[in-house]
Amino acid sequence: MMHANQRTRTFIAVPIEPPRGLKKLLQKLELLGSAVRPVPVDQMHITLKFLGPTELDDIMPISTILKTMRTEFPRLKLAFKGLGAFPRVERPNVIWAGITDASVLTEMAEYLERETEKLGYPRERKGFHPHLTLARVKAKPPEELFEILRDREIAEWGEVTVDTLKFYQSELKTERAHYHEMQTVKLAAR
Repeated sequence: MMHANQRTRTFIAVPIEPPRGLKKLLQKLELLGSAVRPVPVDQMHITLKFLGPTELDDIMPISTILKTMRTEFPRLKLAFKGLGAFPRVERPNVIWAGITDASVLTEMAEYLERETEKLGYPRERKGFHPHLTLARVKAKPPEELFEILRDREIAEWGEVTVDTLKFYQSELKTERAHYHEMQTVKLAAR
């Protein structure tokens, strides 16, 4: 049981079921050895707002913000295109797929920034850069990873329907974060 002043790390995201093209790419990344760790398909998401340490007292107000988003935003289609790496392709820590039109995601992120700021959560300094994290690079990757990044820089991966928002608790265990769903909100079809 958590005490009233205990904190938990949380974030708000849209879960993503990767399209077929990305699933095939993930299988390829899986074969690159232990330096490259693909994100498990059932944990794939696009983070809209990382809240960080969250007071227990804030869970209900954040939950209410998510519920209001049901009426503010319709479900949407996202098309994935391109492949890249943070901080840069020559020194990859994170491998990501790009999104062709992320305007609605950007509006959702801005809405969350505004509403959570009222609860005292600071705005994201770097701004919102929508992407889907595919893998993390933990050591010097094999040359094949750089070939994949070059060859698929502008590849089209397919599209998915996004109809869910989730409020997650993030628990850092061993080397991997484990995500626990605290709330799920379905977006309306319009």
